[in-house]
Amino acid sequence: MNDNIAIDTVRKIHRLDVETPLGVVHLAGFAQKPDHRSVIFGILSDYCGAPVTTADLVESKEDTRPQFPKLDFDVNWTHSDGFCVCAFGERGSLDQLRIGVDLERFSPKRLHLADRFFSKEESALLANMESDAAQGEFFRLWCRKEAFYKCVGGDFFEGSLRRDMQKNPMLVDAPDSKPYKVHFVDLDAAAVGAPMRAALCLAVSSRY
Repeated sequence: MNDNIAIDTVRKIHRLDVETPLGVVHLAGFAQKPDHRSVIFGILSDYCGAPVTTADLVESKEDTRPQFPKLDFDVNWTHSDGFCVCAFGERGSLDQLRIGVDLERFSPKRLHLADRFFSKEESALLANMESDAAQGEFFRLWCRKEAFYKCVGGDFFEGSLRRDMQKNPMLVDAPDSKPYKVHFVDLDAAAVGAPMRAALCLAVSSRY
């Protein structure tokens, strides 16, 4: 992570530049309501120096991942408990950097999900931890799973949720090409201004 940290006091946008093994990812955190998408379009417009609007966003039921065909960098976002984080790459990085990002507010009520859905290795790790440490590790791993899915795609339940996410980077087999790596950057959500205790993770890969 570098020292380029700033807060936009007018729009209350908390900005953070994160160094990853595949390049810089820009983060912007802000209150989700009343309309987080208009804020995202504003952030991207400022970054590009040209308007980015709803008309530039492509989504479908088959592929819910946000796509901006006219942009030369990847964009992804996440929200939890009323707070949103937008992540985007450097200009011209589209062919080298694919991004997934996830934000999760801590809640002890969700820890039981590890026994049902996590890998045996992850469940065993959490079972040997004290309560507070287990909560932090659970949400670190959960964020990795969500960010991995947003970055790589595929089947979430079998491809991401049940996969052991303790390694960094993760080597992913691809049926149509050679294996590739997904790198994680684990963050405290306070770094982008989140008002609640939460985990935040970036997943990046070079596969497009």
